[in-house]
Amino acid sequence: MISFTIEPQWQELLRENGLADFETLVRFSAGECLSHHSRGQTYRHHLKNGQVVFIKQDNYTKWQIILRSLLRGKRPEPNTEKERQCYLLAERHGFRVVQVIAYGQERRFGLPGRAVIVTIPVEGVPLDKFCKSCPDAQRRQQAIANAEAVLKRLQDCGLDWTKDCKPEHFFVSEKDLSISLIDLERLRDRGRPLSEERRKMQFDRFRSLLPPPSSP
Repeated sequence: MISFTIEPQWQELLRENGLADFETLVRFSAGECLSHHSRGQTYRHHLKNGQVVFIKQDNYTKWQIILRSLLRGKRPEPNTEKERQCYLLAERHGFRVVQVIAYGQERRFGLPGRAVIVTIPVEGVPLDKFCKSCPDAQRRQQAIANAEAVLKRLQDCGLDWTKDCKPEHFFVSEKDLSISLIDLERLRDRGRPLSEERRKMQFDRFRSLLPPPSSP
């Protein structure tokens, strides 16, 4: 069984570009391939009106993932659906995240197989790239401070980003230095604020991956 959804405001545009059905999207191979492995691919594609979309595909769902979910009494989901649910979770807490405009999956005997999500880019550039390119030290420090404030708020909300809280996943708006988040598929809701040990581990990892300060 296939389930597939396009958000209403995007239906006409995706239809005009021939991207309005599950089978086309899950088999899509045009545009720029950003990642490719046996489990799935991600493509960056320009629509006819210039809008950039990202098409992320799951070719299959690993049995280990399915079994782990079943043992925990949870409905097994493909990675793209997990990622979509994580964006919704973070958005409910008020964080700026990637917008998913279409998504779908194929299930057999109740178990997940192929799947796809279509997203549009968040505003800004990755924090690590921003720090390398911005000549203003004060703006660089403010962008880092804003990203750390977002990470702290995630922790306060009980949202555990495990080890994915890397500068490249914090996008900085060059207009107002606000922060948006990408690649949240490993975000977990712990239901309570994170421990001090967990907080320190994440901040240490985040800071270790920042580019070194520019020489004066």
